[in-house]
Amino acid sequence: MDCKDLMIGDWVKVEEPTETVKARVLGVHKDGVINYEVFYSCVRATGQIHTDYVSPIELTEEILVKNGFKKVNMTVDGDYRHYHLHGVCISWEEQSSFWYGEGDIEFKYVHQLQHLMRLCGIEKEIEL
Repeated sequence: MDCKDLMIGDWVKVEEPTETVKARVLGVHKDGVINYEVFYSCVRATGQIHTDYVSPIELTEEILVKNGFKKVNMTVDGDYRHYHLHGVCISWEEQSSFWYGEGDIEFKYVHQLQHLMRLCGIEKEIEL
């Protein structure tokens, strides 16, 4: 990933020495290094890693629903859905990307949803 695509608070996957974990970005450095935090059971750990070892988390319908988005309609064939949260409408096509607005903004990852929500003035912590 490019560090320019990340903001503090974004959720990403980090390749640690023994496993890949979901982590929250705590800081972004111009040299491509990020500071991050990981939660293991009840323990919080922090680290630093180059973005070569960081990847985005795929956004799913399940993540939207878990975070309060409500499914409001679907086409007859069931392949197109709309999700609403605080006035933000996101569209999803089966086996495709998510869309915001009139199809102007396409996104596929959790950190991109976080950026969209911040731009829309929605202060919400995303749960994975």
